[in-house]
Amino acid sequence: MKSDFANDYYLFLLSKISGLSSRVIIALLQKFGSPKKLYQQVLANPQILDNKISRFIQDKNFVLATKKSFETLAENYITIVDPLYPQNLKNIYDPPLFLFYRGNINLLKNKYLITVVGSRITTDYHRNIVKNIFRQLQNTPLIIVSGLAVGIDTFSHRQALDNNLPTIAVLGSGLSKYVLYPQENIDLAQEIINKGGLLISEQSARTKTQLYHFPKRNRILAGLSKATVVISGAQKSGTLITAQVAIDEGREVLALPGNVNLRLSQGPNKLIKEGAGIIDSAEDIFRIYNIDKHIKTTKIVFKNKHHAKIYSLLQTESINLVDLATRLNMPLAKINILISEMEVRGIIKLNNLNQLEII
Repeated sequence: MKSDFANDYYLFLLSKISGLSSRVIIALLQKFGSPKKLYQQVLANPQILDNKISRFIQDKNFVLATKKSFETLAENYITIVDPLYPQNLKNIYDPPLFLFYRGNINLLKNKYLITVVGSRITTDYHRNIVKNIFRQLQNTPLIIVSGLAVGIDTFSHRQALDNNLPTIAVLGSGLSKYVLYPQENIDLAQEIINKGGLLISEQSARTKTQLYHFPKRNRILAGLSKATVVISGAQKSGTLITAQVAIDEGREVLALPGNVNLRLSQGPNKLIKEGAGIIDSAEDIFRIYNIDKHIKTTKIVFKNKHHAKIYSLLQTESINLVDLATRLNMPLAKINILISEMEVRGIIKLNNLNQLEII
């Protein structure tokens, strides 16, 4: 979408000036009306901006190089002055002036965007919770926003697709298949587009990906949505940066509580201690978005008293087979039979620590 080449170019030029923030540019646009008019005013009256900044606009080499760079942009984009630019994002402290995109750009105008973030390392606990919540989100207008990173981001996009929920991936790299990061998610990125989703980034395809792009990307993740759900993360992580942006912008934050001894629970637990809401089911999301949907809970009926006893023990903690046999005072062979029967029913499983847990 390139509706106004001249104004888009002048906005692009302004965005490339070192030391000129998007916040200042937006304030000046409100005063002068359009990027082209702002550029003309600065040319005529350099004192409008700091002298160092004004020199960029007066530097013909800089202007020509920027114009050449702009003319080579091959991808779709919207700008902050475009009607499709999301109001939630426009309201953050330092909104991106350009959003490059592939897919269904109209998703950005939806009021039901919800951001889900978490650690690169995932556990059975976190995956099971995400899977259960996303299953409960079926047949709602919610749109899942995440960062396409390895770990919880990838799992969230996948669960959104599996549950017929539109999803938006916010990248720290450009969107071209040659620069998209992480490369292992190229197929997932294409599937998101094929199923009506959206990829966005403030980096053009020709921009070399830098490490600092990713923490910058986190402000977009938080800025797009009314609420951010934090699944997992250490106390110092990109996940917590995203959550802090959401808090600073007055957005809702929901965090998944976890074992206080585990590093990946430290971030969410800290957020809860500081006032974030707790999430344990989709109903916490429905409350924020005023969605009228009630989750039906199915009571598990046990005809076998040993099954009931095992389930009761696992409701308190995950247990390995040997400890379970000891607690029930049963031979391991009999425990194995009981466990197999319960696994077939789909109510318990063996986790990656070789412990039994409830699904």
